[in-house]
Amino acid sequence: MGKLDGKVAIVTGGASGIGKGTVEAFVAEGARVIVGDVDSDGIGALMAKLGHNQVDGSEVDVRDEAAVQRMVDQAFRRFGRLDIAFNNAGVGGFSPIQAYSLEDWDRVLGISLTGTFLCIKHQAARLIAQGQGGSIINVASLNAIQPTEGFAAYCSAKAGVAMLTKVAALELGRHKIRVNGIGPGLVHTPATAGMTALPGLEDAFIHEAPLGRAGEPEDVAKLAVYLASEDSSLMTGQTLYIDGGASLKKYPELFGFFGVS
Repeated sequence: MGKLDGKVAIVTGGASGIGKGTVEAFVAEGARVIVGDVDSDGIGALMAKLGHNQVDGSEVDVRDEAAVQRMVDQAFRRFGRLDIAFNNAGVGGFSPIQAYSLEDWDRVLGISLTGTFLCIKHQAARLIAQGQGGSIINVASLNAIQPTEGFAAYCSAKAGVAMLTKVAALELGRHKIRVNGIGPGLVHTPATAGMTALPGLEDAFIHEAPLGRAGEPEDVAKLAVYLASEDSSLMTGQTLYIDGGASLKKYPELFGFFGVS
């Protein structure tokens, strides 16, 4: 038996990277999953790989409240219930504060923080109506607690996700809904490929991680399974940092790698 047998999950940003790894891990543990993403081709490829009996897709921009609600409703139409939500959709940006465009700031905050709020809002409403509790997991970041040059919007958004997780846990515990977060450090995904391609940058990350390596999507997915399952039944309001110990040291000085004075 899998740890998630009979459960139904939603995973946003589920077509690649950490989200894809988590969809695969949830299915391996017996869950059926709605994959939410803007990448319809990626959704289709994952459905073909894992099978339509276990996975269905929802093309969604998490900034669009109506689309988020449709995604949540789809879990009930397709699989009859909802038990787990993994709110992973997010995006980064890079600029010195004095040059940061309002458009880019709004994009990062809109997807990474407001999108997470909208997902929690509609997931919680459905879980409350269902009356059987559930587990909501929000993806924050090491950058929720560790400032980084050029990441004003991203650090602010992810710090917001960590606090939103606490508030949601405080409010929803009375409904037996647990809300926790995961704060990854550097993980090898398509989203981080541009950064790790810069000569010396990944080595600088690893130098600041006591365990001496970057993460893989599977590392985060295993923690997601724990938080989704009854193994963590007494845990709520926590953001768990999975960063090889990088939070114990410091973030690499990015301006030097990007040629910013």
